Amino acid sequence: MRSKKNSRCFILKTILVRNIGFGDNIWTEPLVRHLLAQGEEVLVQIAHPCIFDHYPSTRLFVNCLEKFFPMKNWPIDLKFQEMPRMHYLEAFRQQAGISDLPLSYPKLYLSEEEKQRKISHKYVIFHLDKYQNIQNFRNVYGVHWEKVIRYLRSRKLESIQISGKGLDLITTWFPTQDLRQVMSLIYNSELFIGLDSGPSHIAASMGIPSVIFFGSVNPKFRHLDEHKKVFLQSPCPWAHCYHEMPYSFGQLCRFVQEHEPPPCCIYDADRVIEAVSTLIQ
Repeated sequence: MRSKKNSRCFILKTILVRNIGFGDNIWTEPLVRHLLAQGEEVLVQIAHPCIFDHYPSTRLFVNCLEKFFPMKNWPIDLKFQEMPRMHYLEAFRQQAGISDLPLSYPKLYLSEEEKQRKISHKYVIFHLDKYQNIQNFRNVYGVHWEKVIRYLRSRKLESIQISGKGLDLITTWFPTQDLRQVMSLIYNSELFIGLDSGPSHIAASMGIPSVIFFGSVNPKFRHLDEHKKVFLQSPCPWAHCYHEMPYSFGQLCRFVQEHEPPPCCIYDADRVIEAVSTLIQ
Protein backbone atom coordinates (compact mmCIF):
# COMPACT_ATOMS: atom_id res chain seq x y z
CA MET A 1 0.00 0.00 0.00
CA ARG A 2 1.38 3.40 -0.96
CA SER A 3 2.05 6.09 1.60
CA LYS A 4 -0.56 8.85 1.63
CA LYS A 5 2.30 11.36 1.74
CA ASN A 6 3.28 10.35 -1.76
CA SER A 7 0.45 10.92 -4.21
CA ARG A 8 2.55 10.18 -7.30
CA CYS A 9 1.14 7.36 -9.39
CA PHE A 10 4.08 5.15 -10.43
CA ILE A 11 4.03 3.41 -13.78
CA LEU A 12 5.25 -0.18 -13.71
CA LYS A 13 7.64 -0.85 -16.59
CA THR A 14 7.99 -4.55 -17.36
CA ILE A 15 11.14 -5.81 -19.07
CA LEU A 16 11.11 -9.29 -20.59
CA VAL A 17 14.55 -10.65 -21.51
CA ARG A 18 14.41 -13.48 -24.03
CA ASN A 19 18.11 -14.43 -24.15
CA ILE A 20 19.48 -16.70 -21.44
CA GLY A 21 23.19 -15.78 -21.69
CA PHE A 22 24.63 -13.91 -18.71
CA GLY A 23 26.54 -11.55 -20.97
CA ASP A 24 23.28 -10.65 -22.72
CA ASN A 25 21.37 -10.26 -19.47
CA ILE A 26 23.84 -8.02 -17.66
CA TRP A 27 23.36 -5.24 -20.22
CA THR A 28 19.76 -4.80 -19.10
CA GLU A 29 21.04 -3.05 -15.96
CA PRO A 30 21.64 0.37 -17.61
CA LEU A 31 18.08 0.23 -18.96
CA VAL A 32 16.69 -0.65 -15.52
CA ARG A 33 18.78 2.09 -13.91
CA HIS A 34 17.51 4.65 -16.41
CA LEU A 35 13.87 3.76 -15.83
CA LEU A 36 14.30 3.88 -12.05
CA ALA A 37 15.93 7.31 -12.38
CA GLN A 38 12.78 8.46 -14.18
CA GLY A 39 10.87 7.64 -10.99
CA GLU A 40 9.14 4.51 -12.28
CA GLU A 41 8.82 1.03 -10.88
CA VAL A 42 10.51 -1.73 -12.86
CA LEU A 43 9.72 -5.42 -13.14
CA VAL A 44 12.42 -7.57 -14.77
CA GLN A 45 11.92 -11.12 -16.00
CA ILE A 46 15.44 -12.44 -16.51
CA ALA A 47 17.36 -15.72 -16.65
CA HIS A 48 20.03 -14.51 -14.21
CA PRO A 49 18.32 -12.59 -11.40
CA CYS A 50 21.55 -12.55 -9.37
CA ILE A 51 22.62 -9.58 -11.52
CA PHE A 52 20.29 -7.47 -9.38
CA ASP A 53 21.19 -8.87 -5.94
CA HIS A 54 21.78 -6.04 -3.43
CA TYR A 55 20.41 -3.51 -5.91
CA PRO A 56 19.81 -0.16 -4.16
CA SER A 57 16.14 0.33 -5.04
CA THR A 58 12.82 -0.62 -3.50
CA ARG A 59 11.09 -0.02 -6.82
CA LEU A 60 12.81 -2.89 -8.64
CA PHE A 61 11.07 -6.27 -8.76
CA VAL A 62 12.85 -9.29 -10.24
CA ASN A 63 11.15 -12.42 -11.58
CA CYS A 64 7.81 -11.91 -9.84
CA LEU A 65 5.53 -11.42 -12.83
CA GLU A 66 2.71 -13.29 -11.11
CA LYS A 67 2.36 -10.45 -8.59
CA PHE A 68 1.56 -7.99 -11.35
CA PHE A 69 -0.37 -10.15 -13.79
CA PRO A 70 -2.33 -9.25 -15.79
CA MET A 71 -0.02 -6.41 -16.82
CA LYS A 72 -1.55 -2.99 -17.37
CA ASN A 73 1.21 -1.84 -19.73
CA TRP A 74 2.74 -3.50 -22.75
CA PRO A 75 6.09 -5.09 -21.75
CA ILE A 76 9.48 -4.11 -23.14
CA ASP A 77 10.53 -7.26 -25.00
CA LEU A 78 14.33 -7.46 -25.38
CA LYS A 79 15.76 -9.73 -28.08
CA PHE A 80 19.13 -8.45 -29.22
CA GLN A 81 19.45 -11.13 -31.95
CA GLU A 82 16.97 -9.12 -34.00
CA MET A 83 19.62 -6.38 -34.26
CA PRO A 84 22.96 -8.20 -34.34
CA ARG A 85 24.93 -5.39 -36.01
CA MET A 86 24.90 -3.06 -33.02
CA HIS A 87 25.83 -3.01 -29.36
CA TYR A 88 23.59 -4.88 -26.91
CA LEU A 89 22.58 -1.66 -25.23
CA GLU A 90 21.87 0.16 -28.47
CA ALA A 91 19.57 -2.69 -29.49
CA PHE A 92 17.84 -2.61 -26.11
CA ARG A 93 17.49 1.16 -26.32
CA GLN A 94 15.75 0.90 -29.68
CA GLN A 95 13.52 -1.97 -28.61
CA ALA A 96 12.52 -0.07 -25.47
CA GLY A 97 11.87 3.12 -27.43
CA ILE A 98 14.07 5.14 -25.06
CA SER A 99 16.23 7.37 -27.25
CA ASP A 100 17.75 9.26 -24.30
CA LEU A 101 19.10 6.14 -22.57
CA PRO A 102 22.82 6.82 -21.92
CA LEU A 103 25.24 4.14 -23.10
CA SER A 104 27.09 3.11 -19.96
CA TYR A 105 28.54 -0.02 -18.45
CA PRO A 106 26.32 -2.06 -16.11
CA LYS A 107 26.61 -1.56 -12.37
CA LEU A 108 26.90 -4.54 -10.06
CA TYR A 109 26.45 -4.32 -6.31
CA LEU A 110 28.35 -6.63 -3.97
CA SER A 111 27.68 -7.23 -0.32
CA GLU A 112 30.43 -6.49 2.19
CA GLU A 113 31.00 -10.23 2.49
CA GLU A 114 31.37 -10.59 -1.27
CA LYS A 115 33.93 -7.78 -1.30
CA GLN A 116 36.19 -9.65 1.11
CA ARG A 117 39.22 -11.35 -0.42
CA LYS A 118 39.03 -15.15 -0.44
CA ILE A 119 42.55 -15.53 -1.87
CA SER A 120 45.35 -13.76 -0.01
CA HIS A 121 47.85 -13.35 -2.88
CA LYS A 122 47.44 -11.27 -6.01
CA TYR A 123 45.96 -13.30 -8.82
CA VAL A 124 44.83 -13.36 -12.44
CA ILE A 125 41.57 -15.02 -13.46
CA PHE A 126 41.40 -17.15 -16.59
CA HIS A 127 38.09 -18.08 -18.19
CA LEU A 128 38.59 -20.22 -21.29
CA ASP A 129 35.70 -22.69 -21.35
CA LYS A 130 35.31 -23.68 -24.97
CA TYR A 131 32.02 -22.96 -26.65
CA GLN A 132 30.60 -26.33 -27.58
CA ASN A 133 28.85 -27.67 -30.66
CA ILE A 134 29.53 -25.56 -33.74
CA GLN A 135 30.61 -22.29 -32.09
CA ASN A 136 34.32 -22.88 -32.72
CA PHE A 137 34.45 -19.27 -33.97
CA ARG A 138 34.40 -18.04 -30.34
CA ASN A 139 37.22 -20.15 -28.89
CA VAL A 140 40.99 -19.68 -28.44
CA TYR A 141 43.55 -21.85 -30.24
CA GLY A 142 47.33 -21.99 -30.48
CA VAL A 143 48.40 -20.31 -27.22
CA HIS A 144 51.18 -21.95 -25.17
CA TRP A 145 49.54 -21.07 -21.87
CA GLU A 146 52.40 -22.23 -19.65
CA LYS A 147 54.55 -19.48 -21.16
CA VAL A 148 51.86 -16.91 -20.29
CA ILE A 149 51.55 -18.25 -16.75
CA ARG A 150 55.35 -18.11 -16.26
CA TYR A 151 55.31 -14.49 -17.35
CA LEU A 152 52.54 -13.70 -14.85
CA ARG A 153 54.54 -15.37 -12.07
CA SER A 154 57.52 -13.21 -13.00
CA ARG A 155 55.24 -10.24 -12.31
CA LYS A 156 54.27 -11.77 -8.92
CA LEU A 157 50.82 -12.76 -10.08
CA GLU A 158 49.42 -16.24 -9.51
CA SER A 159 46.84 -17.75 -11.84
CA ILE A 160 43.47 -19.32 -11.14
CA GLN A 161 40.88 -20.55 -13.58
CA ILE A 162 37.12 -20.49 -13.34
CA SER A 163 35.31 -23.15 -15.31
CA GLY A 164 31.76 -24.43 -15.11
CA LYS A 165 32.74 -28.09 -15.48
CA GLY A 166 36.48 -28.00 -14.90
CA LEU A 167 37.23 -28.52 -18.59
CA ASP A 168 39.97 -26.97 -20.73
CA LEU A 169 42.09 -26.30 -17.64
CA ILE A 170 45.48 -24.62 -18.03
CA THR A 171 46.10 -23.73 -14.36
CA THR A 172 44.61 -24.20 -10.88
CA TRP A 173 40.87 -24.62 -11.07
CA PHE A 174 38.87 -22.58 -8.57
CA PRO A 175 35.39 -24.16 -8.58
CA THR A 176 32.59 -21.67 -8.03
CA GLN A 177 29.07 -22.41 -6.84
CA ASP A 178 27.28 -19.54 -8.55
CA LEU A 179 27.76 -16.31 -10.46
CA ARG A 180 27.82 -14.21 -7.30
CA GLN A 181 30.97 -16.07 -6.26
CA VAL A 182 32.40 -15.40 -9.71
CA MET A 183 31.67 -11.70 -9.22
CA SER A 184 33.48 -11.73 -5.88
CA LEU A 185 36.56 -13.44 -7.36
CA ILE A 186 36.72 -11.03 -10.28
CA TYR A 187 36.19 -8.00 -8.01
CA ASN A 188 39.34 -8.94 -6.05
CA SER A 189 41.50 -9.91 -9.04
CA GLU A 190 44.29 -7.95 -10.67
CA LEU A 191 43.56 -9.05 -14.22
CA PHE A 192 41.05 -11.04 -16.28
CA ILE A 193 42.04 -13.13 -19.31
CA GLY A 194 39.28 -14.90 -21.15
CA LEU A 195 36.69 -15.32 -23.85
CA ASP A 196 34.00 -12.88 -24.81
CA SER A 197 31.45 -14.27 -22.35
CA GLY A 198 29.63 -13.45 -19.12
CA PRO A 199 32.69 -13.22 -16.82
CA SER A 200 34.36 -10.77 -19.23
CA HIS A 201 31.37 -8.45 -18.90
CA ILE A 202 31.57 -8.70 -15.11
CA ALA A 203 35.25 -7.73 -15.27
CA ALA A 204 34.59 -4.79 -17.59
CA SER A 205 31.71 -3.56 -15.44
CA MET A 206 33.96 -3.65 -12.37
CA GLY A 207 36.84 -1.89 -14.10
CA ILE A 208 39.17 -4.90 -13.90
CA PRO A 209 41.93 -4.82 -16.55
CA SER A 210 41.03 -7.44 -19.15
CA VAL A 211 42.43 -9.29 -22.13
CA ILE A 212 39.44 -10.58 -24.08
CA PHE A 213 39.38 -12.92 -27.10
CA PHE A 214 36.61 -12.21 -29.59
CA GLY A 215 36.94 -14.62 -32.51
CA SER A 216 34.35 -13.61 -35.10
CA VAL A 217 32.50 -11.22 -32.75
CA ASN A 218 32.89 -7.47 -33.19
CA PRO A 219 34.13 -6.01 -29.85
CA LYS A 220 32.36 -2.72 -30.60
CA PHE A 221 29.04 -4.56 -30.38
CA ARG A 222 29.91 -5.93 -26.92
CA HIS A 223 31.90 -3.16 -25.21
CA LEU A 224 31.65 0.62 -25.08
CA ASP A 225 35.34 1.50 -24.90
CA GLU A 226 38.84 0.05 -24.64
CA HIS A 227 39.68 1.54 -21.24
CA LYS A 228 41.65 -1.07 -19.25
CA LYS A 229 40.96 -3.62 -21.99
CA VAL A 230 42.81 -5.28 -24.84
CA PHE A 231 40.65 -6.92 -27.49
CA LEU A 232 42.35 -9.78 -29.33
CA GLN A 233 41.33 -11.07 -32.76
CA SER A 234 43.36 -12.53 -35.59
CA PRO A 235 43.04 -11.34 -39.20
CA CYS A 236 40.33 -12.80 -41.41
CA PRO A 237 38.89 -11.65 -44.77
CA TRP A 238 35.42 -12.14 -43.28
CA ALA A 239 36.12 -10.46 -39.92
CA HIS A 240 33.12 -10.05 -37.60
CA CYS A 241 30.98 -12.42 -39.65
CA TYR A 242 29.25 -13.46 -36.40
CA HIS A 243 26.81 -10.58 -36.88
CA GLU A 244 25.72 -11.35 -40.43
CA MET A 245 22.65 -13.42 -39.60
CA PRO A 246 19.77 -11.93 -37.56
CA TYR A 247 17.87 -14.28 -35.23
CA SER A 248 20.87 -16.55 -34.81
CA PHE A 249 23.95 -16.99 -32.63
CA GLY A 250 26.68 -16.66 -35.19
CA GLN A 251 27.80 -17.52 -38.69
CA LEU A 252 29.64 -20.76 -39.47
CA CYS A 253 33.24 -20.21 -40.52
CA ARG A 254 33.72 -20.21 -44.30
CA PHE A 255 37.27 -21.58 -44.14
CA VAL A 256 37.29 -24.56 -41.77
CA GLN A 257 35.12 -27.40 -40.59
CA GLU A 258 33.12 -27.27 -37.36
CA HIS A 259 35.86 -28.71 -35.13
CA GLU A 260 38.85 -26.95 -36.70
CA PRO A 261 40.35 -23.62 -35.54
CA PRO A 262 38.97 -20.66 -37.51
CA PRO A 263 41.64 -18.13 -38.56
CA CYS A 264 40.16 -15.37 -36.37
CA CYS A 265 40.70 -17.54 -33.27
CA ILE A 266 44.36 -18.53 -33.64
CA TYR A 267 46.85 -16.68 -31.40
CA ASP A 268 50.22 -17.22 -29.76
CA ALA A 269 51.62 -16.72 -26.26
CA ASP A 270 53.75 -13.71 -27.19
CA ARG A 271 50.72 -11.79 -28.37
CA VAL A 272 48.89 -12.53 -25.13
CA ILE A 273 51.91 -11.52 -23.04
CA GLU A 274 52.24 -8.27 -24.98
CA ALA A 275 48.58 -7.51 -24.25
CA VAL A 276 49.01 -8.33 -20.55
CA SER A 277 52.12 -6.14 -20.29
CA THR A 278 50.13 -3.07 -21.37
CA LEU A 279 47.64 -3.57 -18.54
CA ILE A 280 49.69 -4.39 -15.47
CA GLN A 281 52.14 -2.12 -13.67
